[in-house]
Amino acid sequence: MGAKRFLYGFILGSAAAGLATLFAAPQSGKETREAIKTNKDQFISQLKDLKASIMDVKEASTHATKEGRVHVSHFIREVNTAIGKWKAETLPQQIEIQKELGEIEAAISQLEAELAPHETGKGAN
Repeated sequence: MGAKRFLYGFILGSAAAGLATLFAAPQSGKETREAIKTNKDQFISQLKDLKASIMDVKEASTHATKEGRVHVSHFIREVNTAIGKWKAETLPQQIEIQKELGEIEAAISQLEAELAPHETGKGAN
């Protein structure tokens, strides 16, 4: 969309410049027409070059977009693989930590059970 707007702007600017030149030309109308005829081929050639350049930019951006998609897709697969490996590597540690937490909870429960009769006895004193 940006290239299309640029091309429209270029053409409008060229037309405005051409009209301004015609109205401000120090030459007669006949001399100006001859100059326009002489420069017409050069102007058309420049427009063709501009069109070719815009098409090259369009093709390059399309190619870059496709390449970007491929690289991003590859990156996502690598990240997912790395996360999967990390999960597999840390699973034994997670199980061990859960086991140790269960043992700690059991020890705390046992300690609370042992302290409960003593506290009721202290409250009676």
